[in-house]
Amino acid sequence: MKSLLVFIILFLTIAINLPHGMITRMGFDADILIAVLIAVVLTGLLRHKRLFLIVLVVFCALAANVPEEMIAGWGIDPDYFLGVLVALVLLPIGAKVSGKY
Repeated sequence: MKSLLVFIILFLTIAINLPHGMITRMGFDADILIAVLIAVVLTGLLRHKRLFLIVLVVFCALAANVPEEMIAGWGIDPDYFLGVLVALVLLPIGAKVSGKY
């Protein structure tokens, strides 16, 4: 199952990076291929929860360090990402210390 997931992700990644004319000749839309790739990657990450947590921590760390001008264009406060990052790091530690994990 793991090798099939890796094959599908690699196939979709290569298909998305093909020239636009070639993608349309095969009868696909690039936006649909990107949506399918995102869905497959998220499914794989949810299947492997530890990897999902690592990816989430890395994403929040990167988003918390984006320049103010860039993140203001998104309409999001970078302090939210910092708060989520702190929660992602401290909650598993607290659960382990309390004996519930």
